[in-house]
Amino acid sequence: MPSRSAASKASWVTSRGATRSARVQAEVTAHAAEVAEARSRRRDAYREMSAAVHGLSEVYWRLEEADAVPEDHGRAAVLAQMQTAARTALNEVTRASREVMLEGPTPVAEAAHAVRGAAIIANGLLGRLVTGGEEERSRYNAAHRDFRQEHLRFLGLARAALEVN
Repeated sequence: MPSRSAASKASWVTSRGATRSARVQAEVTAHAAEVAEARSRRRDAYREMSAAVHGLSEVYWRLEEADAVPEDHGRAAVLAQMQTAARTALNEVTRASREVMLEGPTPVAEAAHAVRGAAIIANGLLGRLVTGGEEERSRYNAAHRDFRQEHLRFLGLARAALEVN
């Protein structure tokens, strides 16, 4: 029959093992909760970025409306309205891109920065369409294509960053 001392030691070892196991499980659970929270914040930031880009895209799509208006019937007014709306939408893209830069990871943050940069270029060229000719329109069209491509690249990187392995 084991002595009381041996039984006490066995009980102490068992108790210590159970305590360690509980602590490890608590740490794993806390880490999983932190990872889930970070993923949720990233998803929200990426969603806001994409929504802001979509809002700016809606303004850019109004160019077809401006093209349908004859020059002497207010095309300049439609373009001026677009510029005002585009500045507001660009502010939202800027705000959303900063959120993505905070949440990361770095490749997604860099892609958000590139989307914002492409939007700034397209916005600048949009303003030149009021007085510009075909060359200005070609530059704007190229900038708009770049903007869309950067957004698609951002979406791909964001999607990959949110995938659970």
